[in-house]
Amino acid sequence: MPIVVDAGDARMGRQAIDVKGLTRKARDADSYYATHYMGALPDNVPRTMQGADGDRTLPQAYLVEQPADATVPAHFHDTDQFQVFVAGAASFGKKAVQPLSLHYAGGHTPYGPIVTKEQGAQYFTLRAKWDSGGKPMPQSRDLLKPVPRCHRLAEGITANAANLRTEVLGEEDNGLGATLFALAAGRTETLDLMVAGGGQYALVVSGSVTHGTALLGEYSCLFRFADEAPLTLTGGVDGASVLLMQFPISAGA
Repeated sequence: MPIVVDAGDARMGRQAIDVKGLTRKARDADSYYATHYMGALPDNVPRTMQGADGDRTLPQAYLVEQPADATVPAHFHDTDQFQVFVAGAASFGKKAVQPLSLHYAGGHTPYGPIVTKEQGAQYFTLRAKWDSGGKPMPQSRDLLKPVPRCHRLAEGITANAANLRTEVLGEEDNGLGATLFALAAGRTETLDLMVAGGGQYALVVSGSVTHGTALLGEYSCLFRFADEAPLTLTGGVDGASVLLMQFPISAGA
């Protein structure tokens, strides 16, 4: 069965977070926040945080709130990941990113830094497999595996109400891809890509949907395993925009 997390339920676990070497900030009074959605959080997250000791066999998903004038330094992860910028503004490496933007980095692909200035930023981090935590660069260069680097960035993502599907990341032979679906109110659609992949996240970026008997509002999240049937969602009373992100078959390798 797919994993389904309502944003309202997830927000009940929102907590301030401090990860040594990664959550840099200009003022001691400011805080980063993390909202745990599914799976176990990385090892470098304090064990007192909800979700830190969760199930490591599940996908790993959480929402980060980065305060103003703060920096997450350049780093890499062992595991493939999507990041969805949903609020605020930040510079991402040399790029300025605003909602709605999507970043994909393959395992052992360095990226960043993520820098905020006058305002903070909110972004989801979504992985098909558990990851132990970010490894800062250049200090961790000796831990990088000699694998092909993969980096994708899509900015200014908007839905076209006249089209069910808007391509965000073109589908690749290994299954990597992303599409924004515009669901009309009361309309049921099956969300999928043409090429098979290694698991999918569906993030409700506006409006609401129903999945079975569950009503899921903005920033609710679903994960479909690769061997499961495609997700079927119904647009809520005002319709919905849903970002479907598919990992390559080699996800987390």
